[in-house]
Amino acid sequence: MNKNYLCPHCRAVLNPNVKVVLVAERNDRRALLLLNARPGDYGFIADPSFPLDEGEPALFRCPVCGADLTSPSSSEFAELIQVEDGGHEARVEFSRVYGRHATFIVDGREVTAFGEDADDYDDLNFFGH
Repeated sequence: MNKNYLCPHCRAVLNPNVKVVLVAERNDRRALLLLNARPGDYGFIADPSFPLDEGEPALFRCPVCGADLTSPSSSEFAELIQVEDGGHEARVEFSRVYGRHATFIVDGREVTAFGEDADDYDDLNFFGH
């Protein structure tokens, strides 16, 4: 089943191919970042000169509208919309911190966790209550 990842602000498709394309900002520098589209696979492609330090957050922006993708649920996460072939939508929340492997798919009242650091966020509330 194919999945598209959309900006939650302008709804542009951010994975025109097999990677999710985002703009990353850190230390007054910007670069394109290509993320693996499979939840739980933390491989990515970035300019080698872009400053990524273990344990440090990056700000993610939409490459189309420039909106800040920081999650309203937690400033430690970025948020995208995942749309399946049939049109079903879910929210994808992923860690903004380099080296923290935690991704959550929020689908209605169900949350599916991915990554070895996901258990560290048991108290995180994605539903705003």
